[in-house]
Amino acid sequence: MSGTPAVPEPLSGSRGQSLLAPHRLILLAMWVVATGTTSVLLIQDVRSTHAYETARYVLQAGYVGALLWYLGRTGPPANQLPELHPQVLPRWRYGAWIPALGIALLFVLTVVADGGFVILLLLMIVSGVWILVAWRREIRWRSIVQGLAVALLAYLPGMQMAHHGFISKQVLNVFLPLSFPMYVAGGLLLERTRLGGGQLLAARYGRALKSLLWGVVLFTPLGLINAAGGAPGPGITWVTEWQLPLWLSWSSALAEETWFRLFLVGLCFFLLRPALPTRPALAVVAAVLISGLTFGLGHDRTLESFLGTGLLYGVPFAAVFARRDWEHAVGAHYMVNFVPWVMAFLAT
Repeated sequence: MSGTPAVPEPLSGSRGQSLLAPHRLILLAMWVVATGTTSVLLIQDVRSTHAYETARYVLQAGYVGALLWYLGRTGPPANQLPELHPQVLPRWRYGAWIPALGIALLFVLTVVADGGFVILLLLMIVSGVWILVAWRREIRWRSIVQGLAVALLAYLPGMQMAHHGFISKQVLNVFLPLSFPMYVAGGLLLERTRLGGGQLLAARYGRALKSLLWGVVLFTPLGLINAAGGAPGPGITWVTEWQLPLWLSWSSALAEETWFRLFLVGLCFFLLRPALPTRPALAVVAAVLISGLTFGLGHDRTLESFLGTGLLYGVPFAAVFARRDWEHAVGAHYMVNFVPWVMAFLAT
């Protein structure tokens, strides 16, 4: 892979912006309010009781709104993203709109059809293979080694969850191992689109750790809210060792952020950008929404998953990837799962 991906600044945001800017102050205020209020609710043991449910949704929506505003106002301008040429019928005037129409139809299919999400995953695999073959000369050994490590770190805790019936054998044996090629293909997309960043892919290991920790901090309120809503689920009595919450949270954090952020956000932007040559920000927003909402539908094809898991978790994950980097998104996802696993351990 030639060059290194462009990596925006972490939580401190763009250089030269005031620390007292409204979007920063509101985010900080909402972080304190959401963290404090939800901590009190957890102390009062409201998990799985539906108590204060409306208040929790309002609080979560408020924090997500403040977070998206903050992310939108910080990071590199969208007009600095490189132009991309149409991949289908490049000489035809409307050729660039064919992939955009295909993405729209696939999104609708995912929403309305029971098998739509499976079709989406299959097309993602096919696209990943095509990218690996077409751009094979740009693949670096670094991304291969990292991809293998990501898949392994996702698979090992997945074995524990599959053993206790928390995830299916298909997820364990197909979805998690395929994180490896999706990571490598996502890195190739990242190199071309420059959307988001990859500190590991750029061999910036200190920055990778810093980004991971900032993701944890940013999404601490959402982790607490997720736990207050009853996650990871009822009847979990096998989380009896203190290290399990630390370990189990890596599985979905690494695998899902590889599939739905590093790869899917990058792929959608790669295909949509040529159709919107003068409006790159619109292509970014569309890629973020598609990634976040299909992520929610993958958990369950219900309105609650579409709006809750998709809009209030998936979209922020995608936004923090697009405006920061993949490591931010992994840290964010880790925290959203870590707090519920801690509560499951305490309950056990």
